[in-house]
Amino acid sequence: MDALSALAPFLQLGAGGLLSLGILMILTGRLVPGGTVERLLSARDERIAELKAVLASEQDRNCRQADQITALLESGRTTAHALEEIRKVAADQGPGGVS
Repeated sequence: MDALSALAPFLQLGAGGLLSLGILMILTGRLVPGGTVERLLSARDERIAELKAVLASEQDRNCRQADQITALLESGRTTAHALEEIRKVAADQGPGGVS
């Protein structure tokens, strides 16, 4: 009975009013065929799945990149330490290279 009471304002319009209301809803895009809705929803779901795949690959790439940066930092620290030790040894030997 609640469904009929919700339709009460539209029942006063009559058949012509309801037809006009239906045409107006179709023209404004508020009333669309079920096939169109299903097509739009499936396209949206496909796009979401595609974006999830891209997100997963980007996260994997970022993890690999972080590992590579860590490895490069370690080799950079080692190189800096070795060059510092070479500089200290060269400074201790003097300008002629003999201690």
